[in-house]
Amino acid sequence: MRIAGVAVVVGCGLLVAGRAAGAGEAQEPPVQVLGEVAIRPEVQEIAGVRGWRVNGEEITIEDLRETAVRQHGPYILHDMVCVLLLEQEARRRGVEIGDDEVEAKLTALLAAEGVTSPPALERYLRSRRITHSWLREQARRYLLMEKVLADRVYVSDRDVERFYQQFRDFYRRAESAHFRIVSLPTEQAAQEALAKLRAGRPFEEVAREASPPAEREVAGQLHIYERGQRPGLSPELEAAVFSAPLNQVVGPIRANERYHLLRVERKADAHQFSLEEVREQIRAQLRRQRLEQEVWPRWLGEQLAGAKIEVLSEP
Repeated sequence: MRIAGVAVVVGCGLLVAGRAAGAGEAQEPPVQVLGEVAIRPEVQEIAGVRGWRVNGEEITIEDLRETAVRQHGPYILHDMVCVLLLEQEARRRGVEIGDDEVEAKLTALLAAEGVTSPPALERYLRSRRITHSWLREQARRYLLMEKVLADRVYVSDRDVERFYQQFRDFYRRAESAHFRIVSLPTEQAAQEALAKLRAGRPFEEVAREASPPAEREVAGQLHIYERGQRPGLSPELEAAVFSAPLNQVVGPIRANERYHLLRVERKADAHQFSLEEVREQIRAQLRRQRLEQEVWPRWLGEQLAGAKIEVLSEP
């Protein structure tokens, strides 16, 4: 059962773009994508392009269209029909979406995935083979769905209370810490990095400079860790994280055959959230769930059943 999260409209379906997140839950750092080959800039732009020449041989835009239609055509067309029905209903009701609203929704969708920085966004888009403009359009369509169908979604106080009692443990926050870490192969390298940090150099800067090339992109980033989480830190590092004074560099700590320096920037005690603390969060979660899983499919089925769809044959 998906308790929480957000979703984006993708034609007739819903692309879940979030994960279960209880009150106060920590976001995990984005996973680094390895082994991906960057797309050449010459093939990233398609609109208005006639074709491409690769080592003297052409790929035309018609070739691309034919391949796309043959492979995905009926599914893409089905999604386009569903999106058009939503757009038509929005126009009929005078529903409009502002650019600021779209940006806010897109930011929320990405934050729910732990995507909070430009490098993380680049990895996210690359791993899913989508573009930023496409994702932004999905955010706009999701907003349309919310506004068009808002009057069909109702969540009572009793619904909220029942949900809280059923998932009470989900709203318990474990002891947590926000920290940065750099892991180095030798004690000498760790001592050299420690000297730079004590001289006032920024932690992320020193971490990137001291780390191997494959680790530099994520070196020194902020981690949010809950005591006892799995997979977790080694016992030595977990003990250091929760005993370290705030905003002081600790280490070198030897663990997992490496030497680690860390700086804890924030700590939070364990806490059980009350119903009143999370009431509106739960109400929003249940509204999203009912919108995505009940109201949207039912409304769309009604629209598809009544739509006049004509096949226009080529002359």
